[in-house]
Amino acid sequence: MACSTCNTSSNTCGCKDTPVIVPFVPQCPPDPLFPDPSPCSQTILDTCVRHRNYGIYNFGQGASIPEMTLPANATLESALQMLSLNPTVYDDTCPPPVNLHLSYLGATAMVIAWESTLELGSTYTLYVSSEPTFASGQVVQNLTTTSYTIANLTSLSTYYIKVTTNCDSANQSESAIIVVTTL
Repeated sequence: MACSTCNTSSNTCGCKDTPVIVPFVPQCPPDPLFPDPSPCSQTILDTCVRHRNYGIYNFGQGASIPEMTLPANATLESALQMLSLNPTVYDDTCPPPVNLHLSYLGATAMVIAWESTLELGSTYTLYVSSEPTFASGQVVQNLTTTSYTIANLTSLSTYYIKVTTNCDSANQSESAIIVVTTL
């Protein structure tokens, strides 16, 4: 129910909200010309941030990383992943990949994508493992694209995925780790 006046028993959203005449159609990300047509903006933001078929492993572990910077127009998903970086594999001169996510999920394959942070001459390394420690699994090196198809997976199995930016032999930064269960 949209809020009609402040401090009434029908005020379920807060005083910042006003009734909306246009019917609400959820859209993620929100339409920039009409970003919040709902009676409760927080509901829409939460819907758009909710991960689809994946989660962030160890959310919040890197909250102590100083002066984290996000690219212009970064998504809230990117900010959440920055808060999950491992501070021991973060180099602020070599930004980590951001917004690591699924663009396709199947029973035996998935497509992983991320936003570019590459500098000239840099590459990415993709890690896929059934263990959060990455003690075993697939390692794909020297990627210059921002997506990769992972095949030969087992259905109904959980996989941990991370991507490292390799700026040179001394500078690397690791993305947040996402966890995915195949269909």
